[in-house]
Amino acid sequence: MLLHLLLPLGFTLSPLFGWLIDWPWLTVLLATVVLPLAEWMVGRERSDAASTNYRWPVWFLRAVMLAVLMICAGFALLAAEMTWSQLIPMALGCGYVAGGIGIVLAHELGHRRPAIDRALARALLCSIAYGHYVIEHNRGHHRAAATRTDAATARREESVWRFMPRYFFYVFVDAVKLSRAKRGNLNEAIALAVITALMALLLFVAGGWQSTLFAIITGATAQFLVAAIDYVEHWGLERQTIDGKPERMGPQHTWDCANRVSDALLFNLPRHSAHHLEPSLDCNDLPRTPASPQMPTGYAGMTILAAVSPLYRWIMTPRLPDALPEHRIDAAPSSHFATGDSR
Repeated sequence: MLLHLLLPLGFTLSPLFGWLIDWPWLTVLLATVVLPLAEWMVGRERSDAASTNYRWPVWFLRAVMLAVLMICAGFALLAAEMTWSQLIPMALGCGYVAGGIGIVLAHELGHRRPAIDRALARALLCSIAYGHYVIEHNRGHHRAAATRTDAATARREESVWRFMPRYFFYVFVDAVKLSRAKRGNLNEAIALAVITALMALLLFVAGGWQSTLFAIITGATAQFLVAAIDYVEHWGLERQTIDGKPERMGPQHTWDCANRVSDALLFNLPRHSAHHLEPSLDCNDLPRTPASPQMPTGYAGMTILAAVSPLYRWIMTPRLPDALPEHRIDAAPSSHFATGDSR
């Protein structure tokens, strides 16, 4: 079955296909209509169904990341030759590719040890002015997830629109603090911001203001997507405080998503509970976590749902663990998360 190879590669190359057939809105149409429908109609798995297990060789992950970088940079440099009716949809489409595929891969590769993987992750993130994300995520979010101090954990009373200003501000502030604590005089977050500024300057020199505008639209779209994804992954879930410390991370503290289309497109990112319970696992080894609260559809659909706050709360509130007390799970040892065993 090649769905897990063809889907992310095809979506990554969709701006190029759209450009060649003179249909600049192709990627946006795929992201906002085709993929959400596919998730809803054919992607859902029954709770009693065996999980579809996708695996990606590391060379494929790196090749797709390089393709993302080349697609986004190439079209940014072509922006001066575009009309407004081409530039806007193409920049939005590249933003969906950078956010939907690029940041997901940056998240995956940024957790790995090889220098080439971490370099690719930082190159992508710097290209969308979000280099500090990898610092805050790896050193801050995993420790503080599902607490009030975590920038990426949305509170139950927050809409995605109220969440985003706080999220973007504290992801950067926390990254700067974490960099200072780890690196001494060398602040990695500031260094990555300087690299971003240099990349922007080079793009302006090479392509002019149109290329810069293209990159701004692409980066803003990608950052919106990562914020929306962080929002739906942790919205309304909070660890209890025991003896002054947050309780151990359990399956009830992260939303999970049983959707084959979303898994195939996003390198098993929807199996997010497993990622928090066993951070050492790479994307190929993440199992589903039936014990976690479950999203009703895949990530493409969830980002759209999150934008409509009243509808989002109406659908998601009954799925919160405390809304289903008979299914409440105390903090479970991570070795039991796949079965929901709470011993």
